[in-house]
Amino acid sequence: MSLRHSALSSLLALAVLAGCGTTAPADSEAPANAPPAAEESFSLPEARPLEPLSAPAVITEGRAPAENYDLPPSLADPRYNAEGWIHGGVVGFLAEAPESGAAFYAAPYQANGESPALIRWGDSLAEFDWDFLTPRTILPRMDCFDADGDWEDELIVICYTGSGTGVSIEELHILEKGPDGTLTDYAFPESIWQEEVPKLFGTAELGGRTFAMLGHELVEFSHEGLDLEKPSSGMIAGFSTEDWGGLRFRGAFCLSPPDSAAPCYVAETSAAVRYRDGVFTLQDFHLYSYDQ
Repeated sequence: MSLRHSALSSLLALAVLAGCGTTAPADSEAPANAPPAAEESFSLPEARPLEPLSAPAVITEGRAPAENYDLPPSLADPRYNAEGWIHGGVVGFLAEAPESGAAFYAAPYQANGESPALIRWGDSLAEFDWDFLTPRTILPRMDCFDADGDWEDELIVICYTGSGTGVSIEELHILEKGPDGTLTDYAFPESIWQEEVPKLFGTAELGGRTFAMLGHELVEFSHEGLDLEKPSSGMIAGFSTEDWGGLRFRGAFCLSPPDSAAPCYVAETSAAVRYRDGVFTLQDFHLYSYDQ
């Protein structure tokens, strides 16, 4: 049950149900001119204001492709789908942002088992060592818009890098094109969601109920067998583009049993992603119940 925006009213109602402010027993009469009896003390969980979290991007310069690859002309060419790339040793055509002349290719697997990412953006072509496919073959996503307000478009690439039970991880790359056509990758640093976001989490027990806390927002959950002192973000991190051109992060609030590292996810989180001058910022955090 989510108590986000109605948390205060709901918890005050809980206080009344729990017996706060009850009258004195009938056999203890107070003088007629005595001051009103003080209400029983009741404390709400302390809400913490949330400051934005910022960190510099992980910067990688694109390099010239190692080979003169035969790049596919379009996604419609059946020779260049993801399955053909995985099994046939050809260049794969995995994603595109056609309005910007951008495309994401996967180079044939090398002897070491790796496959570099090839990014074409107009007349520019660069190679990057990215993780971009999981065993479930979830394809990358591309978009192109002005992400930092400098009146120049950036290329947005979201790669799915981890999947499985309790695991869903994406990486966010923002590419900028230099005057000479070189491509530079500004990657969202994992340290923000792995290390900094959990510092914003809290838990509280009130009236026999347990709540996950993120700033002024609360979500009730069952805490049986969980260590309330060590909330984390688990292994869930995702990114999406907004219709108006913004970026959004989604994550998780999880706890673990005292004697186990296996996470138990108790709530979902989201935040707006801001990017400017090579720095990423998460702000406007929200907390959601899995029961919604």
